Amino acid sequence: MSTHSVGLLSNPHSGRNRKQLPTIERIVANHPGVHHRVTRSTDDIPAALQELADRFVEVVAINGGDGTSARILTHLLQDSPFPRLPQVTLLPGGTTNMNAGDTGLRGNLTRAVSRLCRWADGRPVPCDVLQRPVLRVQPGTGAPAVYGMAFGAGAIIQGIEYSHKPMQSGSGGNEARPGLAVVRTLWGIARRDHRFLKPVTVSVSLDAQPAGPVQDELLLVVSGMERLLLGMRPFWGKGSGSLHITIIRDGARHFLRTLPSLLRGKPGRHASATAGYRSYNCETIRLELDGTWMLDGELYQASRSTGPVMITNGGIVTFLQL
Repeated sequence: MSTHSVGLLSNPHSGRNRKQLPTIERIVANHPGVHHRVTRSTDDIPAALQELADRFVEVVAINGGDGTSARILTHLLQDSPFPRLPQVTLLPGGTTNMNAGDTGLRGNLTRAVSRLCRWADGRPVPCDVLQRPVLRVQPGTGAPAVYGMAFGAGAIIQGIEYSHKPMQSGSGGNEARPGLAVVRTLWGIARRDHRFLKPVTVSVSLDAQPAGPVQDELLLVVSGMERLLLGMRPFWGKGSGSLHITIIRDGARHFLRTLPSLLRGKPGRHASATAGYRSYNCETIRLELDGTWMLDGELYQASRSTGPVMITNGGIVTFLQL
């Protein structure tokens, strides 16, 4: 029976961990192959990763939400504490677990941790090996890069802000917020609700192409994943590029009629570039914009005065889906 050495990093402030972390600690205490470290702040991450590298762990398991996974991936890929990049598995420990939904463990958190521990012990657990490119985003000339799995701008920002507002009683717990926010945002766009019709003014350049015109884009989404929140697959571009980008122009025609097929990655006859719908695969994306952009749920500000936002393939990570 072949065992595995796993380094488990838990963010105690992530959505599900606030209540379930003591249970998780009891579970992993009985599995010596799982080295558990609780990172109470971002500053704790580099030392925790270095300790796991010194222990020669094979797999880094991230127990947190999308923001937690982005911060840990940034240190893994930028600081290179491991002589060889370890495999990664994502646990659904946050309020928003979009990244884990595509590449990690889904469902109940404590059952996911128990599955991880059984796998570390060498017991039979189904395991899929997936490879995904991680986005490297440099927000301006000379600015430090950040890494993550999903980038967005435009009306998606209003959706994130909506999800942070207090919800009415009976509308679901914290874990329901991201999905409800996506649905509410799309419905608001379809109904031309001015609260959700806030485009981003941007010039887009892909790979070696010249910069495109400056225009208002309602939605701009970039990812190397195949599945986003609620199972959406809003990419249909052709070509071999590792990064997917979809852009929907402000005022795109037939939005309500086209939306269901767009979210499945199977655009109908109305989803043409002339109608305002574009999707491509590429390796480099250059954005000239002023305003807010998002990476794995975290909000950042861009300014043309500090240089373009550059998005590239920051590295191919091997994810384990147990």
